[in-house]
Amino acid sequence: MAWGTLGTQFCLELAFGVFLGLTLIPRAPLGLFFFRMMGTTAVLPLIVAALLPPLYSGASWTNPATVLALVALLAFPFVVGPVKSSKRFWALVWSTLCAGAALVATVWTLPAVEGAVGLTVASLSAMATGVVAGGVGLAMVVGHWYLTVPSLPVSLLSRLNRFTALSMAGSALLVGLTCFLYSESLQSADAPLLGPWGLFYLGARVVVGIVLPLLFAWMTAGSLAYQNTRSATGILYASTVHVLIGTAASLSLQDSYGIPL
Repeated sequence: MAWGTLGTQFCLELAFGVFLGLTLIPRAPLGLFFFRMMGTTAVLPLIVAALLPPLYSGASWTNPATVLALVALLAFPFVVGPVKSSKRFWALVWSTLCAGAALVATVWTLPAVEGAVGLTVASLSAMATGVVAGGVGLAMVVGHWYLTVPSLPVSLLSRLNRFTALSMAGSALLVGLTCFLYSESLQSADAPLLGPWGLFYLGARVVVGIVLPLLFAWMTAGSLAYQNTRSATGILYASTVHVLIGTAASLSLQDSYGIPL
């Protein structure tokens, strides 16, 4: 079985996004089971990103992304354990920083990404993609938690919704900036980005993965303004599906052009 860089990148993006979202709610009265479930959701792709490259693609165990992913796992007992919220918060910060650094290290190995500006934009673009995917999924799960803990403050979900909306706007900006910086190479590719094939996937990436979820975030905010968490959760569910489609389109574009979009 072969394992590619795109698989590692996707796993690190998802782990980074979930960990970052969890740093916003370490003191929320969600219960230990919630943090165990979501912490495990973030750790599983992190384990995959750490172990599969050395085991199935011949990567070195001393590869920076592998080392950083393994180091991030050290905080797992504090993320999911019965600890004080302050300790959980710092464990989440540790995991977020290590997962983010591992993601950056992975992006920097891409041969098509060159120069300080290009490396910075590509890294931020990959991180923003992860924040959108992880943040929206986390918000959707939190929305379901109101069914079991009706006393949860609505402000908790509102904060996560604003967080995801900002991450979507940032992701859209970075996709546009990437297209501008790499316009020459993107147009000189075998299938130019502005050709039929490229535009189809770029459209799916932007419209399905960013624009529609932004609209859903606005609709979610409207539902939460009326304390309607059930409607908000349904909207977030639809947004999660769209975001995952957009992430898949992003990885497909990167596979074709070698640049995170």
